[in-house]
Amino acid sequence: MWYSAKRPNPEVVNILGLTNDGLVPVIRQWRHPLQAFVWELPAGLCDVEGEAMTQTALRELEEETGYRGQRVLHLMRGTVTPGLSDEMFNAFLALGLEKVSEGGGVGSEQIEVELVPFATLFDVMLDRSRQGELVDSKVFSHISLAIRMLEELNRALLRGDQEEEE
Repeated sequence: MWYSAKRPNPEVVNILGLTNDGLVPVIRQWRHPLQAFVWELPAGLCDVEGEAMTQTALRELEEETGYRGQRVLHLMRGTVTPGLSDEMFNAFLALGLEKVSEGGGVGSEQIEVELVPFATLFDVMLDRSRQGELVDSKVFSHISLAIRMLEELNRALLRGDQEEEE
């Protein structure tokens, strides 16, 4: 027997935000299917008609963490659980975060926010996983994608390029 899940709109966003001080707001969110809290990055469904995916990512970042990004870059699009779901993951990087509200989500979402230095984010999340806490595995791929993009932006800056945002 084969089980699968389909969404009306399978596009989802996931966003890693970075403050000018090098901090990343990570969230600890209650996930009903697991009946547990999970450490993750802000994310959400692309379910607002007419809203660009970039805007969805920024909206989710602000709703869940209370931070607003000044610049956002699309890092990649890929599958999440291709053996089960048609869901497509869209990774974003937001730069120049500014605190504008308390965050914590909307409606019945149960979200806690913690700032973690980007330089130690991988190790902090891995340590939490090894201590038995649940960590969304997309966090690790997202960190790698963000490092790659930041390296590309740095090289462009050193060359004097004026690359535009997506």
